[in-house]
Amino acid sequence: MKTRLFLALSLVMAFLTTSCNFSETITINEKGGGRVSFDIDGSGLMAMAGEEMAKEGEKRMDSTFTFKQLLEEKKDSIATLPKAEQDRLKSLEKFSVKMLMDPATSEMKINLFADFDKANELQDMMKAFGNLNSMKKQLGAPDMGGMFQNGSEVTYAYDGKKFSRKVKLVDKPKKKEEGGDEDMYKAMFGESNYELNYTFPKKIKKVSNKNAVISADGKSVKVTYPLSDFFDNPQNMAFDVEFEK
Repeated sequence: MKTRLFLALSLVMAFLTTSCNFSETITINEKGGGRVSFDIDGSGLMAMAGEEMAKEGEKRMDSTFTFKQLLEEKKDSIATLPKAEQDRLKSLEKFSVKMLMDPATSEMKINLFADFDKANELQDMMKAFGNLNSMKKQLGAPDMGGMFQNGSEVTYAYDGKKFSRKVKLVDKPKKKEEGGDEDMYKAMFGESNYELNYTFPKKIKKVSNKNAVISADGKSVKVTYPLSDFFDNPQNMAFDVEFEK
């Protein structure tokens, strides 16, 4: 069953289009821990493909599984991979996935989530989702190549006075030839957004990004970027949040 779920997830990754939006949600509690989730809403894609999928007998799928279980099941084949691939898969161990696909209602939603003890444990969620590529290859699913790679490194920090989402360029991809994979990805996601939603235990004093929207209770902030920033200007997705004393 989990293999079927993962293959379905691979199919979604292989056919994401301009109708998909991405959101990264972090909720931090009084102790500095909390939950992080990465959501993809591909309902627009399902609206286009759902009727055909229904004709082929595809039914509603609404399930949750953990990567820890999946990695345990595949441990023998994973052990044969290069260490870099094994490490990428290991980074998914804390995550669970909730997946909803329903051709009848045109719903397609994926939620990748995990709990954390400290903000500095957080990892780049787009990269974490991209790391699924290593697992997909073990199941014979389509290879998405460098689709979720942009040469940046994202780190987080929270000390009760300030929260930071830092983005550092560590390996800027070389310019691809015209009509190559990078151009294809940009065309696919040309109308998509990447939304950051962060909630804190304290009231926000200010946010370094001028486009940030602070909630009525002052404890949450939302910043929306065009997904093209992820590919072309990932540094734009960095910002600081300061809190009231």
